[in-house]
Amino acid sequence: MTIMISDLPHDLELEILARVPSKSLAKLQTTCKRWYALFKDPKFVKMNNILRKASKEVMFLIDYRVYSIRVNRLRNRFRNKCIEYASIEFTGKLTRLEDSKELKLSRIFHCNGLILCCMEDFESLVVWNPCTGETMSIKPKSFYQWNDSYAFGCGNSESSCPNYKILRCSSYYCKNSEQRIFNCEIYDFSSDSWRVLAGVTWRIHCSDNVVSLKGNAYWIHFDREARHNVLLSFNFTTEVFVSMPLPDQSDYRHLGISVVREERLAVLHHNIGTSLTEMNVWLSNKIDEAKEVSWSKFLAVSFDNFKYPSYVKGMTFWVDDEDKVVVTCIRDRYNYDYVFIVGERLHKQVFGKSWIWPCLLSYVPSLGHIPKTKKEETL
Repeated sequence: MTIMISDLPHDLELEILARVPSKSLAKLQTTCKRWYALFKDPKFVKMNNILRKASKEVMFLIDYRVYSIRVNRLRNRFRNKCIEYASIEFTGKLTRLEDSKELKLSRIFHCNGLILCCMEDFESLVVWNPCTGETMSIKPKSFYQWNDSYAFGCGNSESSCPNYKILRCSSYYCKNSEQRIFNCEIYDFSSDSWRVLAGVTWRIHCSDNVVSLKGNAYWIHFDREARHNVLLSFNFTTEVFVSMPLPDQSDYRHLGISVVREERLAVLHHNIGTSLTEMNVWLSNKIDEAKEVSWSKFLAVSFDNFKYPSYVKGMTFWVDDEDKVVVTCIRDRYNYDYVFIVGERLHKQVFGKSWIWPCLLSYVPSLGHIPKTKKEETL
């Protein structure tokens, strides 16, 4: 006697499907009408996000295209020494959105499985779920410009659908007064509109390296009054900026921030410009809204055994907390780019010297849907 999954009790069927990775579920949407309706149910999507183990997906933005990549690591023993090798494998191209057009992207931001995409022309924003193929264009209040900075997150909501928002910081010179105007705006998906965020000074701005953790945005910020870097957070529920301490306050370092499995923050810094050239990675133990955060050191790696850029202009990175490996993507002062795979006994340069702007992004696939606006719901 053959038992089909559809013959199982409904509760057991839900339990099994909820544990299936989101990427696989997305391919099953056309299997049957009942499953198609189930995958559209916000309660099931939330259950799937909770029960499944957060995957180690990595997005790689390179030459204005987005790819999924996998880091392969191999260990061999030679003369009683453990020799480690590593490589990056391109596992798929992700730039074909729902309209099947080849779009060129300049920046990407992740929140709960959704990707905020800034186009190459800096004149348009698109929210995209690579898992389902769903997209939505975000129109500006007036116009976008090349030096805009963004943060993507969500606030608490009484409904089952997250209350997604976009923080946009921009500045421009006013022709009449010849003064620099700073503007901070919030886009609310529920109202499909932009509004000005009052009480924000020019000292507060987003960087190009902004991450989202549990709905809030985080980035490295230089505090001009304190004269040192801090961890700056934006709470999308209260719409308030919060300053938190970083794990170390070395004077000579280049900083980066990332997210590990949507559970912890990771901060990477290089001690460059001193006699010691090394990379340190710290993971957050806890973060609360009372401006408290604690850190533990995850990895310390010396760069003495291969050439490393003496000056870092930009940096993104990805952390594999299980294999204790970090992949860094670095741009130097001459706009050359390097990608390194590093670990306790691993130093591998896998890419370098290209006139592009690459970016690594930790990504967890999700069936989560882009919220419909009130206008769309009435149609």
